[in-house]
Amino acid sequence: MSIAVILAWVGLALGLVIALWVVGLFNRIMLPALEIKRYADRILEAGVGIAKNVDGVDEAVRTRELATAVPDLAVAYLRKLGVR
Repeated sequence: MSIAVILAWVGLALGLVIALWVVGLFNRIMLPALEIKRYADRILEAGVGIAKNVDGVDEAVRTRELATAVPDLAVAYLRKLGVR
């Protein structure tokens, strides 16, 4: 065997070791990143749920305005009828 062939085999072996090391590091990075993504998805889902629950706030404000106007309107109506 020539020195070039031996160096080629050593280079391939070293390249394989480095490739396996890089894959291991990649997995160590990706597992926490995927967990963070799952947490972020849950937070987004909860935020959307909260937003859906407060969609009716404008209607509740309008209902309150109408409800507080009813006694004054009823008194005015009764006065117009001459009851009071």
